[in-house]
Amino acid sequence: MEKGRVFTGCRARFMLNGKKVGYATNVSGSEEITYDPIEVLDNIQVEEFVPTSYRCTFSASMVRIVGESVKSAGWFPSLGTSPEEHLQNILLNGELSATIQDTKKPPKTIMTVEQIKLASYNFTVNARGIVGTDMTFVCIRIRDESGG
Repeated sequence: MEKGRVFTGCRARFMLNGKKVGYATNVSGSEEITYDPIEVLDNIQVEEFVPTSYRCTFSASMVRIVGESVKSAGWFPSLGTSPEEHLQNILLNGELSATIQDTKKPPKTIMTVEQIKLASYNFTVNARGIVGTDMTFVCIRIRDESGG
């Protein structure tokens, strides 16, 4: 095996809509295909499994920088001044795309997460710690470097 092909976090770059997410500390994703059993009369075994859904999830964590929030970045809709404006902000909030790149020369995209929306985020402030933001996204698909 050729040396230097192991992908590590220290050479990973996380970007949302083509812009590097500063102080990103963690990203994770998963893909899942649900297969439902076809169970028929006169057969104790499952006849076959059929695919019924594809789901993917994506999450990321970053260090909280003062003056830079998920709302100011436009990733999560602002509250607005009324419930109606809040709803409009949610409905009009666009989709994002996320990429994870290997920064080894030449840079190469390792993962692309398509049609994502920030569904939730949380933060924790403690007396002697670094404040971080954890984000959970909904997404339509995840592609790896093979294109699939």
